[in-house]
Amino acid sequence: MAMHIQKFKVILFISLFVCVNSWKSCHETFCDRIRARPQGGSRNVKLDFSNSVLKLNNESVQTNLNVEGTSQNLKFKLEVVGDSSFHILIDESTPRYRANKALNEVLPPLKIDPKKNNNNTLVTVTHGNNKALIYSSPFKVEFYNNNTLISIANWNNSLIFKTDTNQREIALDILFPNVQRAYGIPEHADRLTLQNTVSNQPYRLFNVDYGNYRVDSTEALYGSIPVLYAHGIEQSSGIFWLNPSQTWIDVTTSPDDVDAYFMSEDGPLDMYFLMGPTLQQAVMQYTKLTGTAPLPQYFTLGYHQSRYSYMSQDEVTSIVSSFDEYNLPVDVLWLDIDYTDEKKYFTWDPKRFKEPEKLLNDLKKTNRKLVAIIDPHIKNDENYDIHTTSKREGYYVKNPDNTVYSDKCWPGISSWLDFLNPRALDYYANLYARRGFNHSNIHIWNDMNEPAVFNDHEPSFEKTMPLNLIHHENRKHREVHNIYGFYQTVGTQTGLLKNNPNLRPFILTRSHFAGIQRYAAIWTGDNYANWAHLRISLPMCLTEALAGVSFCGADVGGFGGIPDDELYQRWYQAGAWLPFYRGHSAIDVPRREPYLYAEGIQARVRTALHQRYAHLPLWYTLFREHELTGEPVIRPITYHYPKEVDALSIDNQILAGPNVLVAPILEPSISSKKVYLPGGKSQIWYNIDDNNKAFEGSGYHTINVNLNSTPVFYRAGSIIPRKDILRPTSTGTYKDPFSLYICLNSTGEANGTLYVDDYESFQYRKNQFLYITLIFSENTLSSQLKDGATYSPSAKIEQLIILNPPKDIVEVKYTADKESATATSLQYNSEKNLLSITGIAIDLQKKFQIEFSKKNNATIVKLSSWMLVIIITNLMFL
Repeated sequence: MAMHIQKFKVILFISLFVCVNSWKSCHETFCDRIRARPQGGSRNVKLDFSNSVLKLNNESVQTNLNVEGTSQNLKFKLEVVGDSSFHILIDESTPRYRANKALNEVLPPLKIDPKKNNNNTLVTVTHGNNKALIYSSPFKVEFYNNNTLISIANWNNSLIFKTDTNQREIALDILFPNVQRAYGIPEHADRLTLQNTVSNQPYRLFNVDYGNYRVDSTEALYGSIPVLYAHGIEQSSGIFWLNPSQTWIDVTTSPDDVDAYFMSEDGPLDMYFLMGPTLQQAVMQYTKLTGTAPLPQYFTLGYHQSRYSYMSQDEVTSIVSSFDEYNLPVDVLWLDIDYTDEKKYFTWDPKRFKEPEKLLNDLKKTNRKLVAIIDPHIKNDENYDIHTTSKREGYYVKNPDNTVYSDKCWPGISSWLDFLNPRALDYYANLYARRGFNHSNIHIWNDMNEPAVFNDHEPSFEKTMPLNLIHHENRKHREVHNIYGFYQTVGTQTGLLKNNPNLRPFILTRSHFAGIQRYAAIWTGDNYANWAHLRISLPMCLTEALAGVSFCGADVGGFGGIPDDELYQRWYQAGAWLPFYRGHSAIDVPRREPYLYAEGIQARVRTALHQRYAHLPLWYTLFREHELTGEPVIRPITYHYPKEVDALSIDNQILAGPNVLVAPILEPSISSKKVYLPGGKSQIWYNIDDNNKAFEGSGYHTINVNLNSTPVFYRAGSIIPRKDILRPTSTGTYKDPFSLYICLNSTGEANGTLYVDDYESFQYRKNQFLYITLIFSENTLSSQLKDGATYSPSAKIEQLIILNPPKDIVEVKYTADKESATATSLQYNSEKNLLSITGIAIDLQKKFQIEFSKKNNATIVKLSSWMLVIIITNLMFL
């Protein structure tokens, strides 16, 4: 492969289209008018607390909001919803567009206790340990948790609500005291900690098609999730600004507070104040509002192989054969736009993909899946029934004069389905009943749905729709721009579920908005083959995870450009620890499937893939726990260790759940890496990349690395479920036994969880699953099962590995119900500080104990049923 790459370098240097755009800056949009916000009460915004207008009850506070010097008479409402989040809505009498579809459900108001003071200047609203103080003039709202000030809305009297026909901008300032960092508001190619934008461009939320994007940038990208967290060592909280129009956010940070100024082009002031008071609680409060991702099918967590484009079904099947030949696991093959008949979606090229059902069936026989791309633009071809129907029935987005909007995209002149129109959305969903797309083995990739438009004739449109286009109910595109692609995924999920109602669909989308996690996974878009894009992929996905979207990944190797051999290998090693794991590349770069590389490179990629597949039980359990609790699958270190000042900005390491810390190599030619390990000296971390060497959680450590290294640490006190037999697919591991890695802490304790079901259907919502808690305490390892849930065909635990084990164990006896057994093999490994046990088959449906007898029979250590750790056949990852 190295010679193959060299052959293309000169050609690529000349021919590759590198799409680095210069998007609009603040001063080229409405932002410039708003950013010079009124200071010091230059306009008095006042709430009417007169008895004739003010309405107080145990569900809400409602009144009028008046802006001095204008005819504005706005409606104000405050209530508490979700998980104790304060909701403020300020709108006109004729309501503006509200993006309620982003919310998980209709949120009933919670009980509150509102009281007005005697001089009509203050209303106090109490809900549990939280309260809001609403001041009449000048208007502001202070939020408290346990009498500690959390945030202040309109603290600087900067509220703006324009009601002119051509100027409908809104803005509000929120101050967060006693915090040190701001996180959130994806998607940006930026660090976890948001920049201070005082002397820079504000962060922009405006979905655009931006290839080879700049890193460490506040520029807009493909998605917009307007949730911001203010995080500190003493308290944390957040603001969810529910608005799908173009939005800019100024972030001002000082040592002890964060000031966020939200500016949107249209819409009401629709805000949810997340009370925390920890980052963990604030994140879960946000997901209570917007929902969690449904449990994905198991295969989606395996490795995906894609390219723009694979050009025939024979090529697809040959790629599968090559992965098998070289012992490289792969679960999913992807098709970009060239599988279609002349870029007409929901069709197949009649020569190159003439038997799509056969392709899908052939892949199914090898336990592989197919993902096909469907974009929102429809080719203007009078012989294409989707176009003629959409035009006739009024399903397209329209120009201001009510004609159909057309412009260029991949098929040439195209029009765009108006997914906000329920009839158009239903029509689109029903298209998935067409040939090939109704097969149980196909899943969908929604791309170019910002929406991307090739309108080079008008650069001011920024490769997307003009903002004055008209959607359903006469909504202008500027009101709904950031939620357009979200609605496409709604229709996609509906269509796939109509075809196979008991099969969990998989959808990947590029454009996204708040709540997208309920419908699709996302990726970081058209990145580039350089170290900067590898480095930025971690904070980008960490930020998405804090904003509810855990199912995130980056194109391994970079979409554009040619990675050198070191970068290629490092990307496979790092990508194995992001939830979505896909290799993808552009049409004008050499093929880079792993089997095309030299054996040494193949071996390292194979090791990375093996490590990913070994940990699939961990990933699957974390996704189920995300669905149940709203906690992200991957987390920054500060999520669990907020008191550690040094961890506040760390984003080149991730936590997969609370128990696995990963510090991938993200720069070239290094022989050592500084790794931050949290928790204090009493917290031990085992480096499974280096013979389980123990490190204290005392901050930074220098770790020696080489090209084979991916520093991964297990937390002492945890139990990690794994499957250690390398198979070609994740499906092939269903019946393989589990390995449980019991990582004992200094007091000989550990705990963990394991979730098991049929890995693909919705039967788990009918209690067809096993969710097991393992607790190792006081020399007893015990299992606890969720009552009323069961799953019979589950694989068993047959081996276990204990890190930092008890010494001198001579017998391990397993008991469950009336059954008992003794392990046939015990083996200490002093170099790796582990004890491995085999020869026991533990049924996950039964509670059990395992007794570890020492030589003198004085000490018995008892292990619970599913807590037994399965030894790995190949201990390369220890």
